[in-house]
Amino acid sequence: MTQPLDNLDLNLMRLLKAVVDNRSIKLAAMQLGISQPSASRGVMKLKQTFDDPLFIRRPHGVEPSPMALRLAAQFDAMLAPLQTVLREFEKFDPRLYQGRIAIVADPYLLDEQGRKLLSGCHRAFPNASFSFTSWNSYSHEEMLDGEHDYCILDQETELSKEIYLRPLFREQRVILARRGHPLLSNTSNQWPQVASLPLVSLPAPSTNKPMCTVAAEYQRMGFEPNVLLKCYNVRVACQMLLETDAIMFASQSTARLMPELAAYPMPTVNREFSQFVISGGCLQTHRNHPLHRHLHQVMAEILTQTDIQN
Repeated sequence: MTQPLDNLDLNLMRLLKAVVDNRSIKLAAMQLGISQPSASRGVMKLKQTFDDPLFIRRPHGVEPSPMALRLAAQFDAMLAPLQTVLREFEKFDPRLYQGRIAIVADPYLLDEQGRKLLSGCHRAFPNASFSFTSWNSYSHEEMLDGEHDYCILDQETELSKEIYLRPLFREQRVILARRGHPLLSNTSNQWPQVASLPLVSLPAPSTNKPMCTVAAEYQRMGFEPNVLLKCYNVRVACQMLLETDAIMFASQSTARLMPELAAYPMPTVNREFSQFVISGGCLQTHRNHPLHRHLHQVMAEILTQTDIQN
């Protein structure tokens, strides 16, 4: 009987259950919305599969055999866990979720928006616990191993196709410097003037595409950057901008960290370098899970608030 069971159509089990419940092939066909001849052919296939008469004809219908009664009961037991899963996906309530949510993000974005991200996530998932981690050279493998539920990264990060990304928001790249900068306030910001200024550098992670870095853009335009400070912390980098005439290529979100800083227009740059595209992602196998779908919705709402983009 193993081989026939391998090819058993679950719709035939639904038919068997309907016939058992109604004690009638005709009524079972009406319940399932199929023709009576189709139902009769289905019952014949079931009899052949299980090598049992299953139903005995009576004057006003059919009487199920002991095997038919057992099969119908087991079919209900088999469907119960499947229905539980379906209800979980259809009726997911983030306010009741009590699990742990692990988020890994671009380190500079986490420095800029970490407080806002945590507050928004806690409001959306008030009973959950959280882990926020900066993206590093190990994070890609950790994502693939399921150690992180969700990642927030820019377009320069190289990822495998096993990680499903969707855009959250995009933001123009600007020159960041102190307000009233003696050169940037009075010029149209062409490359010779910009390249003459000292640079504060936020090094790109090792997982980023090499041609999207600030150094690569300088070299593409025929200049060498005069790096005054190389720093992995956004706020420390901004402090150097306040104390010198140095510049930094960053987003307007970074400018809002300190009111003494201003965003200035950039010279002509490569299209990929002109903006940040921030995306959120999870494993491809999790893309339709309600937790991950809701996480993406929450992140998009947080990061597209007016005070983030404009």
